[in-house]
Amino acid sequence: EIAVCNLGSVNLLNHMVRTADGWDLDHAKLQRTIRTAMRMLDTVIDINYYAVAKARNSNLKHRPVGLGIMGFQDCLHLLNTPYASEPAMAFADRSMEAVCYYAYWASTELAEERGRYASYKGSLWDRGILPQDSLKLLRDERGGYVETDESSTMDWDALRARIREHGMRNSNCVAIAP
Repeated sequence: EIAVCNLGSVNLLNHMVRTADGWDLDHAKLQRTIRTAMRMLDTVIDINYYAVAKARNSNLKHRPVGLGIMGFQDCLHLLNTPYASEPAMAFADRSMEAVCYYAYWASTELAEERGRYASYKGSLWDRGILPQDSLKLLRDERGGYVETDESSTMDWDALRARIREHGMRNSNCVAIAP
């Protein structure tokens, strides 16, 4: 197979809102933007020109997309937060958790509407293993050495239930933006 991944970026700064306590992510707006972006990226898979048949076949089989972010440093500037500080890392964790959650959720909506990707059966998604769960697999493989914050703020149980019911439209949903 030839790997293909359709990429996009969400400008995080455009999803900040002033609150009584300062600035924070506008989750409703971020969810709407990501839902639209995932729909657009999934549609690109079908209408794209493929110069090589193997690329077309693998893209249609796995339907990978990579939604990332831009404007992270701009958000830290708005928050008056130094880049390498604990509050910056906490914002990174919260914002990327939200991006991933909304992207995965949007893929389940697309699966409900358009069907699961062809190679879904037997995939990690199908087996109930989400990307954050792969940290446990890595920890087990390394004999316990993986230091990471595994706390969460989103309702992952609801998303897991939705994936069990509808599956996923896309084998990959997020990526580090180019």
